[in-house]
Amino acid sequence: MWFVIKKTFSDRGIEMAQATIKKSTRNFWKDGREFLVSYELKTHESSGTSGYLIRAHLKEKSPEGKEKETGSCVELLYLYQEVSERIFNLIANAEEPVFPIHLPDIVRDEIFGALVKSVESYF
Repeated sequence: MWFVIKKTFSDRGIEMAQATIKKSTRNFWKDGREFLVSYELKTHESSGTSGYLIRAHLKEKSPEGKEKETGSCVELLYLYQEVSERIFNLIANAEEPVFPIHLPDIVRDEIFGALVKSVESYF
């Protein structure tokens, strides 16, 4: 199993075929601020290469009513759907919400951990 992780923050004007596999949304409050974080797992095909996208989108509303939005997207190439779904479920069901800024690091760490386990089980 080999893979490529690529952080993407826009679709860069490239036409991509996508289909949503899973979605999850969470609301939470902290320090008087309201947060809505949503996650999506999508299939992805671009230039003959297929893979998966995990997207995180965060809306923050302050007590004064000001809103901020941020997002992140990780592109998983050459990774099995089961592994992509397991990583998505880990993020979507985490005890504490995963902020978009942390998405690439969490995905990278989970894939690395899976690779180490597969090598250890081989020997």
